[in-house]
Amino acid sequence: MRHTYQKAVSAVLSLALLLTLAPAALAAEDSLDLDALSKTARDTDFFTPRYHTELNYDEIAYEHIDPAPLLKEAEALRALCADAKNEAEVKTRFLAFADEFERLTAMDYIVENRQYADSKDEWAASEFEAMETGRTAVEDALKSLARDILLSPCAGALDGLMHESVRERILDHKDMTDEEKELLARETALKSEYMSKTVDEYAVTVNGARYTADSVYQAYLDGELTYDEYWEIYVDAYKAKNAVLGEVFLQMVSVRNRIAALNGCETYAEYAYGEDYGRDYTPADAQAFCDAVKEYIVPKADAYGLLYQYPDQSAMPEGTAYSGEGMFGTLFPYFALLSDELLESARYTYEHKAFDVDPAPNKTSTAYSVLIPYYQIPFYFNNADGTWYDLINSIHELGHNNQAYWLREDWNDPHPVYDTAEVHSQALELLMLRYYPELFGTQADAVATERFYQILDAIVRGCLYDEWQRRVYETPELTLQKANQIFRQVCGEYGLVDADDPRTEMYSWIDLPHNFNSPMYFISYATSAAGAFAFWEASQEDYFAAVDDYLRFTALGFAHGFADTFRAVGMESPLTGHYLAGLADTIHDRLLPVRPYVDVYADDWYGAGVIFVDYYALMGGVGDDLFAPDDAATREQSMTILARMDDEREDADAPYTLDEGVAWAVENGVSDGADRAAALTREQFVTMLYRYLQSEGQELAAEGDLNAFADADSVSGWAADAMAWAVGAGIVGGMDDGALAPQGNVTRAQLAVMLYRSAQAN
Repeated sequence: MRHTYQKAVSAVLSLALLLTLAPAALAAEDSLDLDALSKTARDTDFFTPRYHTELNYDEIAYEHIDPAPLLKEAEALRALCADAKNEAEVKTRFLAFADEFERLTAMDYIVENRQYADSKDEWAASEFEAMETGRTAVEDALKSLARDILLSPCAGALDGLMHESVRERILDHKDMTDEEKELLARETALKSEYMSKTVDEYAVTVNGARYTADSVYQAYLDGELTYDEYWEIYVDAYKAKNAVLGEVFLQMVSVRNRIAALNGCETYAEYAYGEDYGRDYTPADAQAFCDAVKEYIVPKADAYGLLYQYPDQSAMPEGTAYSGEGMFGTLFPYFALLSDELLESARYTYEHKAFDVDPAPNKTSTAYSVLIPYYQIPFYFNNADGTWYDLINSIHELGHNNQAYWLREDWNDPHPVYDTAEVHSQALELLMLRYYPELFGTQADAVATERFYQILDAIVRGCLYDEWQRRVYETPELTLQKANQIFRQVCGEYGLVDADDPRTEMYSWIDLPHNFNSPMYFISYATSAAGAFAFWEASQEDYFAAVDDYLRFTALGFAHGFADTFRAVGMESPLTGHYLAGLADTIHDRLLPVRPYVDVYADDWYGAGVIFVDYYALMGGVGDDLFAPDDAATREQSMTILARMDDEREDADAPYTLDEGVAWAVENGVSDGADRAAALTREQFVTMLYRYLQSEGQELAAEGDLNAFADADSVSGWAADAMAWAVGAGIVGGMDDGALAPQGNVTRAQLAVMLYRSAQAN
């Protein structure tokens, strides 16, 4: 079973996030004694020891395995099982056959790892296609043979070998047709073509300069291009990439829809949910989940985005290894604090060199974990970038690694439940937040904010991509333009683009490997991320009890469906609207306070404004951790805020005081300074802001239509131009009753919002 995790980075306003303090500093990698650490690790007992090879990963000799002899053996066994006296021989030879299938699968995975390591390796691509085609044929033969044995006089040969769910699946197995085998081979070839083309450079030439999507951004940062020039070139570069990879995608859709039809499914989603992923919920159930996510989670995720801060790599603790082999040494002491079993699984992967985590040319940009069957060795792949983010990827993938190490995967194991598997990774990420102060030092808050944002984003984007894929695969006569248009439409439904965004197509879906290699997978990130929060919430009350629940959840493996695995550890199914509504409340209560204030939340209508004025030190609190959003603002406060916006004093020890702010306003013609302690009105502040921006050389056209408001005549003559400009720029609008209320008093919350809107407009 292969797990993938796509990297993502965003950037918005920042705010510190409080975290639980971690224990004292632990040993650095160069002084780490793994035997001693294992002896002192927290003792847990949730898993059953399993066989694992003593070989290192690079000691496993790759061998091309011809499927023909195995297919011939399957036919010979089928003939033998017609006579009950052959039962013992059938059992012995069937187990040997199954064992050889596992070895074939191991070789298939190993050569696929090589293809991921170098997507331009033509031998690896060709060899993987051959091995994948052979493995598919042998797997079909294995299932067909097992079914026929169960229905034969030698049925006893398989007694005690299969989990009941596996037995039922085997009995329901339908032999692949030649057409289906050919289609699966075609699908594999298309995956190889995609992997090769995705690392190609897609560029456009403008005025003799050649730009890629990456290089054009750097050119913009260097001042070589205006923003409008940058954006136009950036979109053109994406269109070029979209045109090439999109053609591969369209072929994939055609092939997969035909595979679904051959299996009696009305849609490819129905086929993928059942056959590929073995989910215990349907596409219709997924849509209900997506609808609930739009209602409850999307608004909270949007609000949390306002708190996002991007960590500063240069400020990370010196001597901490975040990438490469050294990152194991960074994580081992913390894993030991959680569980000796978690430490054991990671230690095995490290000591048996079952990882490829260094950057390399043509390496596929993704991270994944896979258990190599037959040898039962977990393998971790990552295209590292040498930053703190590599450690986050490692925590995620070593969550998968722990499950793979302890829970053997063979032909006769229950079908993997990918939604459950992604809980193993994402819940570990959230539980590790406890130790961020030590791992990331002064950047702990920033990394924690980033992690919460990305896991919330996983819920949203997991649903978004699933909806997009389901619609795309069900669209008759699909074209690339239609696929891009549907993506734009779905992004709008999830609030990722503004309602007035003029674009009719969006192209960035091509950057997600899952859309090509693992269709209908991404919903697993959404359901699992939602469920992972349950462990984090529990950890706020009793940390190690939550860790034990997480380990108990992992140890259950795939014997149950996704929802039933949660119920087995006493938790609610994450698939329900009731759960998501509760999660939204948890996000609001625990993640959205705009610290240091206790009376402002990021999802308040004025939350973004308060975050803005606090970040830029334009407004502060009123004492006792209060912002007092409903208190009336004063004229002198607004003058001082504008002075702070203009502050160009060198070596200023502190922001302008009220007295200094009023003096600045009078000196610069922003206000006459009269009635400085009086309550501030809407037209007074807009006029002061208007005058200030004009003094800065900005041309402010009076574009708004004041006559759209019933009380337009109440606007003072001296404020008319300023109010018209503010209405046109979206800085002020009608009150709840639709009135403009120019003489209405301004609250601190309203003042913060007007300042925020002004910054956006200018």
